[in-house]
Amino acid sequence: MSEKKESLEETLLKLKEDENQMDLKKWNEDLIPKLILLLPTLIFLLTFLKINSDKSIFDLLIFVGGSSLLVLFGVTLNFLFTKR
Repeated sequence: MSEKKESLEETLLKLKEDENQMDLKKWNEDLIPKLILLLPTLIFLLTFLKINSDKSIFDLLIFVGGSSLLVLFGVTLNFLFTKR
C-alpha cells in the first residue's frame, strides 16, 4: 500500500514539474499562421459582398446556415445507413 502511495506521490511531483516547465503561449504569438487560416474566409466574405452588392451579411448567414444544415443532414444519413 505504501509503495502505491509513494508511486502516486512521485507521479504527482513529476506532473507538477512538467506543468511548471511548460511554455505557455500568449494569444498574440504566431499571428501569421492564424491570419493565413483566416485569409480564405475573409476573401470569401469580401468577394461575396462585392459581387452581391444588393445582399447583406444576413443573407450570407442564411446561405451558410442552410448549406451547413444540408451537409449535416447528409452526414447524419450517411452515419445512419453505414451503422447498419
